[in-house]
Amino acid sequence: MAITVGIFSMSGGGKSTSIVINPDGTYNPSEYKGMNPETTVYINADKKRPPFPLGNSWVKGKNYFETSDSDAITLMVKGISEKGTNIKSVIIDTINGIMVDKEMLESRKLTYDKWMDLAKDIYSLITDCNSLREDLIVYLFGHVTLYTDIDGNESKCLITNGKKLEKIKLESKLPIVLFGGVERGTQGNNKFYFETQQNRSTGKSPLGMFADFSIPNSLSLVDSTIREYYKIQ
Repeated sequence: MAITVGIFSMSGGGKSTSIVINPDGTYNPSEYKGMNPETTVYINADKKRPPFPLGNSWVKGKNYFETSDSDAITLMVKGISEKGTNIKSVIIDTINGIMVDKEMLESRKLTYDKWMDLAKDIYSLITDCNSLREDLIVYLFGHVTLYTDIDGNESKCLITNGKKLEKIKLESKLPIVLFGGVERGTQGNNKFYFETQQNRSTGKSPLGMFADFSIPNSLSLVDSTIREYYKIQ
C-alpha cells in the first residue's frame, strides 16, 4: 500500500512553499534540492497561483494540474499508480480546496444526501490513495482548526466540511501527520517548520522516523526521511 501523509497548517504556514524548500530550510534555485519535478506530480486543488515560479520545472499538463474535482483527482492518482512508475510522489494542495468547492460551487442547496456525497468523496479519495503502489507517497495538504480534546484542551486538527467528516477525524486514516508552525521574527524574517509529533494536535509519525520534534518545512526532507525509514526508493 502507498503512504499517505498529512501536511497541515494555517494559511500562509509554509505548506505550498515546502515543495521547493531545500532540506536545510533554504530556498536556493541555483542549488535546488526541493521536490524533484521529474518524479513528482503537483495537483493544485486550490487553483491559485503557487508561491513559487512554475516555468520549466513545473509544467501544466505534465507534472502540474489544477482541479478540485475529487473524481478527477482519484482517477489521476490511480493512473499514476498503475502507469506512471517514474512518479514517486503526488501532492494534493489542498484537500480543503476540494471540500470548499464542492460546498460553495454546488448549484443546488446542499441536502443531507449532498453532505453525505461530500463526505464519501473525501473519505474514498483517502482510502483509494492508501491502496496505491507501495513506493508512492501521497501528500495531502490541509488547513487547520481548533477542537477540544478529551482532556479539555484546545488542540489543532484538519478542518473539514460537514459533521460526518468531523466525527471521522480524517487523520485516523493517515499514518503520518505533520503540522506546520512559524517562529516569528521581529523584521518579518519568519522561520517555518514542521512538527513531527503531537503537540496539542493530531500530529503523529512512526517511532524513530524523525530524530527531531521540529524540522525545516522541507517536503524533500520529509520525503527522503520516509523513504529511508520504510526502505523504499
